[in-house]
Amino acid sequence: MKPFYGRKKLYETEKRMKYRKVPQYSALAKIYGHLMRSIDYNDWAKYLLEIAAELGTENCKVLELAAGTGELARLLSNKFTDYVAIDSSYEMLSIASAPVKLVCCDMTSLPFKSKFNFIFSTFDSINYLIEKEKLRMLFAEVERCLEASGIFTFDVSLELNSIKNAKYLNRRGKYKKIKYIQKSYYDIIERIHYNNFEITMEDGTKYYEEHRQKICSIEEYLELIDTTGLYVVNCFDAFTFNDVKKDSERAQFILKKKPC
Repeated sequence: MKPFYGRKKLYETEKRMKYRKVPQYSALAKIYGHLMRSIDYNDWAKYLLEIAAELGTENCKVLELAAGTGELARLLSNKFTDYVAIDSSYEMLSIASAPVKLVCCDMTSLPFKSKFNFIFSTFDSINYLIEKEKLRMLFAEVERCLEASGIFTFDVSLELNSIKNAKYLNRRGKYKKIKYIQKSYYDIIERIHYNNFEITMEDGTKYYEEHRQKICSIEEYLELIDTTGLYVVNCFDAFTFNDVKKDSERAQFILKKKPC
């Protein structure tokens, strides 16, 4: 599938009218585990533990942003003494079974007064912050909530990932009598990756979710972070400890607070 050039692609009007548009990860929550069944959460958890290794884990306070259904929290909860997982979707958190503190909130407006040693976000959740001002708000909140010697790490999806892999996310299927259609495309002009879902519940109710992700360059992230109270310690080719490259599809940022 080639990147989509020009204005945003629209579904046929008569088809869209059959579906009720709902917030991201509300109806999708019911089939999220099925859609993510190929993800190796164990390897992801190990990678995060390696990033956090210098902090130790015994008295480490952890904050996971955009935790979704809590699969990573479930795997990591026994490694840390204090673990808080947040997500803006109540429907996603309601499925989580991890023995951690769950808080429904926006990651750009954190309700915490206490500080954390390790803050992280995974699976390109940061890409959902479409506007740069939202990114600034996130970094300001992380800076406020991060201990002086703490670590903030997050991954992002880069343009090559959208160009190469958008076509593989066009799919349809059925899970527990719930039918779904996913349509994925990349607007290379606006640099927005769209993942749109048409979901038909067992009772025939139809929902539509539009997911948009902003695809920024590494340079844009670096320039923005430089204006905050955080600085980049490393930027890796995701899931490795090799420096990010021009042909990387995903990047892993490691940030700390600037010295006072």
